[in-house]
Order: sequence, then C-alpha cells, then structure tokens
Amino acid sequence: MTTRHTLARTTSLLLALGAAACSATHTAPNAALPDAALPDAAPVDGDVLDAGPRDLCDPEDARRDPCPVALCDGPSRWHWDGEACAEIDCGACVGADCATTGANSLAACEAAHAACKPQRCRATGGEWAWWAEECGDYRCGLPPPQVCLVGAPACNCGSGRNYDADAGCVADPMCAVVDPLPPELLCARTDGTWAATCCNSVCGVACELDCAAMACTCGPLEIFDPVRGCVVGRRCVERTRGESCEGPARCGGGTRCCQSCGGAGCFGTPTCTDPVCDADPDTDLCGNNLRAP
Repeated sequence: MTTRHTLARTTSLLLALGAAACSATHTAPNAALPDAALPDAAPVDGDVLDAGPRDLCDPEDARRDPCPVALCDGPSRWHWDGEACAEIDCGACVGADCATTGANSLAACEAAHAACKPQRCRATGGEWAWWAEECGDYRCGLPPPQVCLVGAPACNCGSGRNYDADAGCVADPMCAVVDPLPPELLCARTDGTWAATCCNSVCGVACELDCAAMACTCGPLEIFDPVRGCVVGRRCVERTRGESCEGPARCGGGTRCCQSCGGAGCFGTPTCTDPVCDADPDTDLCGNNLRAP
C-alpha cells in the first residue's frame, strides 16, 4: 500500500529547499551565503587543516558569476556541482577549481563523473530525486516505507527495477507485479481530490480541458502518478524564467528567485528572474535597494 510522507518529512523538505522570502538585506531568497558566514577551518601551527583530496563526486568549487566583468572569447567549460554538470561561460567562473577542473563539453563532463550516483542513476534510466527526503533509494518504483530523522536525495529506477551501486538501475525479478489501486482510491489515500475535472492537475494547476471525466487534483507541488498517487514532481520544483518560485523550488537557467522589496518589506509573488547587473553597490542582484529599511 502506498503511503504519504509524514509531516516531519514534509517539514524537512521545506527546510532543505527553503521557502521563497526576502532576506534582511533584500537579497535574492535562494542566494548563496556570503563567505563570511561559512565556518573557518581550525589552524594548526599557522596552517589550515588539510581535509584531504576532494572526492571525484564532491561538488567542484566552481560556479557561474551572474554578473561577470567581461566574458572572454573562448568556449564554455562544464563543471560538476555535486549532482549534475553545469555549463559556465568563459570568463564567468568563480571559485578555486575554475582553472583546475571542468570539461570542454557536457558529454565529457558526464563521462568523467559516470561513477557518481546521480549521474549513474540518470544514465541508466532512473530519476535522480534531488528534492526527496528518503531513507534510501526507491524500491521497485516505490519509496522506502521507513521514516528518517534526516532524509536524503534518492534514485528512482521505476517499476520493476532497483538501483545497484555498480551498475545503476537494473531489472530486479524480486519486484512483484502488483496491480495498482483504482485511481479514485489511490487519489484519496494520497490526499488528492477525485472529482469531475476532466484530467489530473499538474503542479496545482487545474485541468484546462472541458469535460466531465473523473480525475485527481493534487497539491501545488504534485502530479498524479498511477502507481504512487499524488507525489512531488520534478517539473513542480524546478522552475524556469518568469515562473513562480514560491515554496520549495529552485530556479534554473542562471535565474534567481526574486521579490520586490521596499520600505515596508517584500511584496509580490517571487519569480525566477535574470540577475540585475548595474554595478550599483546599493542594489542587489534582484534589483532591490539595500538601503531600504
């Protein structure tokens, strides 16, 4: 029987991804912490402790400067961010690994990180659920039933398959072929609403078709899966330019999650927006006045 995440796991998801809201300095809600906020390594005889060599699958210290001073006339480089390869334009890279790591193409970067779990999961037909708070990888297309104090991202290989650390997603004959529950029962048991809405909702958006067919309306971050019912969908948490980034979500394509801020604070729906780069020290990357009370 499919069960929903508990309140604790939902809360953990919200904390991990962060609700969209303006910070005290009116910066973008999902902006990285400044270097001053990071803990310093303990010194030993005047030297910083050596944490040892960085593992191949650890994120590279290379990120795209949203407002580069000047882009060079050269090819982009692809850097591993811990779960995928990200393109960084020539001259826009910031970080200690910019000159020492990276690849000249997406294919070369993915080949270099083929043994990393997120890449191996995707390369063998699975879905890397970076937003998940699971106690382990999905089994036969279903999340593990136990509840963790601290969950983690997981690989979902789909029905009939499981994740193998050496081979990725592989068929497992132990996955029993189970007939799914009737959709109306599955919808209700996963907190959805079964009604004459013509087709299932997607990310909280109601069906636009006009008919009287029965369908399931799920939550704002959910899609209706015929086996698992209402579940968080990738398309609902990965947003693009101009889309709302309210709630647990992240913006892609070099955009940032921004709200407009003024003397009374922040207002309006936060959206994925291109950074504002005007070299004004009193304006943040969302275009907000840092001196506003």
